[in-house]
Amino acid sequence: MKDTFFVTTPIYYTNGIPHIGHAYSSIISDSLARYNKISWKRVKFSTWVDENSQKALDKASELWMEIMPYLDMMAGKHKAVWDWLEIKYTDFIRTTEERHHKLVREVLDISFKNGDIYEWVYEWMYCVGCESFKKDEDLVYLNKTTWETFAISDKVKVNDNIIKVCPDHLKTPETIKEKNYFFKLSKYQDKLLKFYEENPEFVVPADRFNEVKAFVKRGLEDFSISRETNKFGIKLPFDESQVTYVWYDALFNYVTVCKTSDKGKDESEFWPADLHIVWKDIIRFHAIYWPAMLMSAWYELPKNILTTWFFTVNWQKISKSLGNSIDPVEFSEKYNKDLLTLYLLSSFNIGQDWDFSESQAILTYNAKLANNLGNLLNRVLVLALKLEEKSWILDNSSLFINYINTNTTFWEWDIEWEKIASENLLWATISKFETFNKLIKNSFNNLNLKWVLDFSFIYLNYLNKFADEKQPWQTIKETEKQEETREVLYTIAEWLRQVWLALYPFFPEKMSEIFDRLGLTNYREDLENWKLQDLIDKNEIFLIKEKWNPLFSRIDI
Repeated sequence: MKDTFFVTTPIYYTNGIPHIGHAYSSIISDSLARYNKISWKRVKFSTWVDENSQKALDKASELWMEIMPYLDMMAGKHKAVWDWLEIKYTDFIRTTEERHHKLVREVLDISFKNGDIYEWVYEWMYCVGCESFKKDEDLVYLNKTTWETFAISDKVKVNDNIIKVCPDHLKTPETIKEKNYFFKLSKYQDKLLKFYEENPEFVVPADRFNEVKAFVKRGLEDFSISRETNKFGIKLPFDESQVTYVWYDALFNYVTVCKTSDKGKDESEFWPADLHIVWKDIIRFHAIYWPAMLMSAWYELPKNILTTWFFTVNWQKISKSLGNSIDPVEFSEKYNKDLLTLYLLSSFNIGQDWDFSESQAILTYNAKLANNLGNLLNRVLVLALKLEEKSWILDNSSLFINYINTNTTFWEWDIEWEKIASENLLWATISKFETFNKLIKNSFNNLNLKWVLDFSFIYLNYLNKFADEKQPWQTIKETEKQEETREVLYTIAEWLRQVWLALYPFFPEKMSEIFDRLGLTNYREDLENWKLQDLIDKNEIFLIKEKWNPLFSRIDI
């Protein structure tokens, strides 16, 4: 029996076309799903649109459309983006679907009967853009003339030109007074803290988890789970005059897709989710509200939550409402999807805010794919065609190992991989296939995709230096050195093969083409049939038939 792996993307609101921040989260999910698929696991990968919202009704009305035709149109646009970017999700769920309505009403009824939901009349500030209630300390002051913002704690003289706004949407929240139903979040404070203690890596990265734990320790307040003014959404099973609000409606989609997949199958074996990928502004809802709601409904809790960061453009958070978003499809059409994937996953650690730079993305692509990997591949192809023998096989060559050992300080291969990464030690530690693949596996399993790419491309740097020292383009001219040339080329090709297997989850199309160019048949088929380890261990034959055009062409800035 294969193990299971279930990964989910963040909540994508239906109103806007996915921008580059959405693409980043989906590319992370896709890369992890692909790696686990080729590593002998049955994979479920869900993405979705949150449709039961006042914003959706307002937008449909603005376009003079009925709500469902509008939602159908927007769901189609979301799917088109993911399909164009080759995001291979296994389940796309819309929160207006019957399978989801059924599940949400069931869990609401369970929580209500458990005494965790009660009725209350309240008055509060509500941000439509965030679809969440706000306290005074959640807001900032905005100068309507200069668009400068100031913290509420700052000594700012309030006047008609200075207003309190949501820091993300720069709009004043509405003041709402309603009779709603509330969830007893406060009841679960101690249970949550106990769960955090027993699961110290529940939220990644650690600093986000520390923020969550500190927030819970300060004391939790109950939160509203329904609206009486909204008429579009999932009706409460115990009071159909109200519809459930955001978090019960949205978050339980993760369970819905397991209870009933989009193909109508029961895939309950995939729950609990192995990984939720979320943005940092919704980590509290996922790491506090969501576990408590699951406890109340008697469901197991997810295993991990990976928190991503915000992109900025000119140091302003990307937002549809601010009009500064970057279309990932347009960007990829202008350059290519590999450039987008490489830049997003290799330039910064997950969990770190970053300012998006088009020129830096091009420089990264040119350096790592066009120059580094592309140069090595071209050297092997061109020189191999000059040898009389067009295919060759050797045992794993020690040439490159000896090169590293004589040119760097060497540590034992079983040194702790965390120490290698955190201290940035010399890369001599990966002078064996076993070590390299151990580092790759641990980096994937620890959700550090940047390390996977770092290990791979620094390794390629060493291979380029190895080629420069051995100079096979010179030895090939000497008859007595043909065997030496063949060994050098085989060494480069075999170590390239190991790196390409590591890069396959990020660049499946290009890596498959590379395998074909070296006469490595059926590699994509074997990988998609869970045979990664078999290919890693294989003593391979390379068959070079033609030079081909460059696989990664340099891009001018």
